[in-house]
Amino acid sequence: MRKYPIATVVNFCTNEARFIKACLEQAQIFSSQVIVAVCDHFFDGSEENRSLLQEIYGAFPNCLFIEYPFIPQKIPKKIWRSIDPAHFWHSLSRLLAYQHLDNDIESVLFLDADEVPDGKRFSQWLNDSDYLYHASLKFSNYWYFRESCNQALCFEDSIVLAQKKMLESSVLLKKEERDAIYDLLPAPKRRHVMGSDGAPMFHHFSWVRTEDEMLKKVKSWGHKGDREWEELVKESFKTPFSGKDFVHGYSYKKVNPLFDIRLEGVEFKGLGAPRLRKITEEEVLNAIKFKKFWNFLDF
Repeated sequence: MRKYPIATVVNFCTNEARFIKACLEQAQIFSSQVIVAVCDHFFDGSEENRSLLQEIYGAFPNCLFIEYPFIPQKIPKKIWRSIDPAHFWHSLSRLLAYQHLDNDIESVLFLDADEVPDGKRFSQWLNDSDYLYHASLKFSNYWYFRESCNQALCFEDSIVLAQKKMLESSVLLKKEERDAIYDLLPAPKRRHVMGSDGAPMFHHFSWVRTEDEMLKKVKSWGHKGDREWEELVKESFKTPFSGKDFVHGYSYKKVNPLFDIRLEGVEFKGLGAPRLRKITEEEVLNAIKFKKFWNFLDF
């Protein structure tokens, strides 16, 4: 199948390990380059699962992994007045990946690891569409809760495709994350883009997790301060899924899962030498030095 001059950038941590195989396999169907950005710690400061990271690096030798250090104590304090830490690290992941794009890349698809594209359908849409004539696009996606068979009846559109030539550091490093990429780039642009058949091409397994994984998610995700998430998670798992989630209150239908998203027994097979680029502390600080936030004396 044809590869397009598209780089898929994936934000990842091992708490998303059950989704990464499907995500990367599908992305490689249409992408000329796939970059996975991962921090050496979870964003709550706890250590990453090193052995699992090494397994995953070796399982996808055709993908470039960008691993960077968690250094909150070295980030200039002025930045926290513009971006709270919960959003900063997500945006930094995308910025560091952006800085490693191949020269021939024209468009960048920004995914989280739990957002899985339907690779063949998306490739067909790329062939049929005028995506190169839009500065940015947001794609409708299916949304799932507790298990991959529980599909919400309404769609979201968190996934963004942007033209590389329109991107810059000050757009990527924002508290609004991917919404900023879409909102700040000029027209023409479109939201809630569907496939050629009129259905979403992406599947967001955001809350398809065990109780422990959900608790880990809500301790470190960008919305952790919005509600008492830990209490909501614990209350939800006291009973079987009721058909309503505690995040949005969506209603659901049962579907046959398109991908093998397992709650247990996730394994990775080494397929080659890992493509791993370890970012230094100095490189992180250099990446975020631009005048929209501070001057160089802050460093």
